[in-house]
Amino acid sequence: MYAEHPPSPGQCLDTGHAAVVACTEPHDAEVINVGKLTATSMPDETTASTMTMPVCRDHMTDYLGGPDADSTNLVAMPLWPNDEEWRQGQRWLLCTVAEVGMDEKPLTRTGSLEGALRGGDQLRFQTCSVSSPSRDARLQRGRCDAPHLGEALPGVIRLGDSAGPMPSSDAVTKLAQQRCPVILRRYLGGQTQEVLPAWRVPNAESWSRGYTNIVCYAEAIRPVSVRLRNLGPLKLPS
Repeated sequence: MYAEHPPSPGQCLDTGHAAVVACTEPHDAEVINVGKLTATSMPDETTASTMTMPVCRDHMTDYLGGPDADSTNLVAMPLWPNDEEWRQGQRWLLCTVAEVGMDEKPLTRTGSLEGALRGGDQLRFQTCSVSSPSRDARLQRGRCDAPHLGEALPGVIRLGDSAGPMPSSDAVTKLAQQRCPVILRRYLGGQTQEVLPAWRVPNAESWSRGYTNIVCYAEAIRPVSVRLRNLGPLKLPS
């Protein structure tokens, strides 16, 4: 277990067996920071997430080498003791990063994610959505090489810190309306009426957990099975 053999940042985990494994071997999480919980009693899931997610997301940004994780399938995944471990006095906190699939569950993968968003390779982990980024309340991830409507764009817009007040809805919308069309044109290399700017914004609950970014999207008027990057002024591929 993790208390007996504490992992270090850069090591990878098989969380199903609570085991440290080589990152060259199949794993579903990668440790980015190790800390301790300060709660006096075992927190419930919601409280623990609010306590741990903001700090783990900050460490994730540093570990990945860039601020754009929210436009990818890479997510912070805090791990802490279960009820029995808590009763034994364990208070460890592992901040990890995972790549999630269409069901939002961590994928089994090989290789390290350290520096994954440093440089030009971040589209390898880009979020594509089969749902409409502008219309659907819940974002449903999909493959970028299969029919999808939305593509999350590099260049997330930071709104502040979760410890501070959340901006008003009007202020957030105004900022998204100003910035997302510009980010979209840069992604497309031009402008077309068949791909429109869209965005996803935090609510009060997600803000408290450290989700403090606007994520801009390219939204096609119909599903496409290829990435829209560098489409320019052209029509959507058939």
